[in-house]
Amino acid sequence: MKRVSTTLGVARSNVIERREGTRARRGPQERAGDVELASTIRRLVDARPTYGYRRIAALLKRERRSDGLARSTPSASTD
Repeated sequence: MKRVSTTLGVARSNVIERREGTRARRGPQERAGDVELASTIRRLVDARPTYGYRRIAALLKRERRSDGLARSTPSASTD
């Protein structure tokens, strides 16, 4: 077991827990607005299939800024 965990670069306890199935699996993270954001990204990619993620991100940022929408990451309020 030590050789396997050393090769993988993980703790032995992690390998044992995964093998025995005692470790709880995490589900996918879903945040508010993910579906709408994904549909907007899909629309941009469908219109420009040769664009990479950086150019798509720039288009998305420009579009959201022109629509007056908030940034995709929430900012702290100053109450």
